[in-house]
Amino acid sequence: MPIDNTPLMQTSDVLGLNVDQYSGASPYLQPQVIVHLTEPEGGATTRRSKSRRKSSGSRKPSKSPSRTPLAIARAIVEEERHTSELKSLLRGNEGRLEAEMRRAEEAISRADYAERREREALASLQQLEEAKAKLQQELIAIETASRNYQVQLELTERELRLCRRDSDILQEEVRDVDKSCRQAQEQCRKYQIALRAAEARSDSRESSMQISMKKCFKDGEDLGYENGYAEGYENGRKDGKQQGIKSGRKEGLREGREQGRIEERRSAMEAIDRFLGNGPSSHTIMASAVPPKRKGPKDLPKLPPSAFSSPVTESSGILPSPSTIQPEAVIDANVVVADGDVAHTQWKKEAGQVLGGKIRGVVLSLPGADLDKVTKELESSPDLDRIVSLRIPYDIANPDPSVESLLASKVPTSLSTVYSASSPETIAGLKWALERGRPVDVDVQVVLTDATLEGFEDVVGKATEGIASPPPIILSNVLPPPHDLDLPIIKLMNHPTYLAFSNQVAALSLLPNVYIKFLPPSWDAPTPQTPYPGSPIDTADGKIQREWKRRIKLYLGPVLEAFGYQRIIFGSSPSTASRAKSNAGDWYEIARESLAELVSDQEFVDAVFHGNALKVYGKAEAKQ
Repeated sequence: MPIDNTPLMQTSDVLGLNVDQYSGASPYLQPQVIVHLTEPEGGATTRRSKSRRKSSGSRKPSKSPSRTPLAIARAIVEEERHTSELKSLLRGNEGRLEAEMRRAEEAISRADYAERREREALASLQQLEEAKAKLQQELIAIETASRNYQVQLELTERELRLCRRDSDILQEEVRDVDKSCRQAQEQCRKYQIALRAAEARSDSRESSMQISMKKCFKDGEDLGYENGYAEGYENGRKDGKQQGIKSGRKEGLREGREQGRIEERRSAMEAIDRFLGNGPSSHTIMASAVPPKRKGPKDLPKLPPSAFSSPVTESSGILPSPSTIQPEAVIDANVVVADGDVAHTQWKKEAGQVLGGKIRGVVLSLPGADLDKVTKELESSPDLDRIVSLRIPYDIANPDPSVESLLASKVPTSLSTVYSASSPETIAGLKWALERGRPVDVDVQVVLTDATLEGFEDVVGKATEGIASPPPIILSNVLPPPHDLDLPIIKLMNHPTYLAFSNQVAALSLLPNVYIKFLPPSWDAPTPQTPYPGSPIDTADGKIQREWKRRIKLYLGPVLEAFGYQRIIFGSSPSTASRAKSNAGDWYEIARESLAELVSDQEFVDAVFHGNALKVYGKAEAKQ
């Protein structure tokens, strides 16, 4: 507790002494001394006067001893001595008292500091207890949430197991569905093949029936005419001699004309047989001479109509169905990839299983791509064995010498260009390409007329001069040529452009070592989609596809007669001049069926779809 340091009030006598010090400090001070010290002289006199009055009154003597000054002085001296001792004791006690007071003050300060620390500790303890309570509440909430999450996790795991089981069941069902779909597709394909075979048999049966009907009609007509003639002759003789003579003249004239036609046909066939048996082959003629420059319309050899008569006669069997004539292998000689994809992924997707399963090689073209980078990628590509040739484009009017470095790569290469007009630069550019010894693809982007055809023949003739064995020249955008689909096919057969087409391809076929590519036409329409197996015959896609095949066969027939099947090469990508979309698999089906319906020969189909491309582009690979 704090000590009150206020000093006590001191009492002093007339002598100036601190009586309280002596009375309170020394236990040895006699009461008599204290009386003498506390009573002044006046007091003593008063007491003596009182004593006199008492004594005088009573007249009794005083028993108290006399207080002399000497005794008082002695007492004072003694007391002073005691006072000095007491003062010295008091001074010593004062120092200890001050030290104890300082210690007490320090203790009070420490107690105050301890009290403050205690209050702070109590406040901190209270805060910690509150925080502990909050943490306990949060812990309880976390444990509750954890139990909830655990329950949710168990439910989720249970649902996941159920989903996995359902997924396995669905995957198994999908596999079963895929298997059923493949089986259904295979069955539909078989049904389609059987249907086409039945259609072909039906068509052949109808043709045979028509031929038989015509023969029977002819025989019946002849027999009926003979009987009628005999009967009429007899009746005519009865009716009048003049009418019989008139009928006889008409019949004789008709029989004479028929006999003359038979003799003319027999003579023409004998002349053709002698020409083919004794004259040089057409291949030797084309390889030994360069066609001279045309001075006017070329007179092409004309064969009698009997040479183009239908091979189906009354003795011929049923022709094989076009659906059954499939090439054993295919080389796609015109695969154009616009996005620079060396692996030609989009083309593989379009080819599908039918064409993709028969592919043995491709002639690849990557317009706009960096050919140096492309050749390096192809050298390390797993598809290198399937690349029959990489077409390198060049400007026919201004060839780039840097192309020669690309020709020296490990990848088989050939050249390609665009022909638009005849000029000395064009002749020099084509000659430069032929001197490289590689096949040259020429995209003919000009309307063929007598003048343009003569100019092209002049370019080819002059470009091949001086070259001992020129490499093949492959023409594009010719088969089929561009034309208007809105023109009905009946009018197309008699249209001047179609009539001129036969003469043009016949003239082109006389150029040495020239081939022609069978590509999707530039008809400003997409190639019709192949109907799905099992789909109805009279669908819109089926009708469009049949219309395309009829038109293609109109152009393919004259090309087969002029070039033969040995110089026609199949390709699935259209000419660079075409803006129409074409699917590789759809065009393959149309091209194959159109060719098979015309020739019905496995050797012809194999040559067009595989052998000719291997012969033309395989030479470049062998030279490398």
